[in-house]
Amino acid sequence: MNPLLITNRDRYEAWLLALDDICFSEMGLSCKDLPPQPFHEWFEDGLSPEDAYYQLAERAYPGIEVPNIYYQEFDTFTDVDLGL
Repeated sequence: MNPLLITNRDRYEAWLLALDDICFSEMGLSCKDLPPQPFHEWFEDGLSPEDAYYQLAERAYPGIEVPNIYYQEFDTFTDVDLGL
């Protein structure tokens, strides 16, 4: 039986999907609908999809104030912030 191998390409595709989800939820557009950007460079540089979104928004719309997005990650169910 072959072990499941996750390649760098798989990681990049998952990263790009996460970035696209953020762009769609924040701007109503796919990141592919905006001018070409150095997505792979950002991925290789270790930017999170959230940080890449800020880069993308600043490049696509220079001078516009990009509101902070808030994503809460939970390690366990006990980490839930009931104040949200």
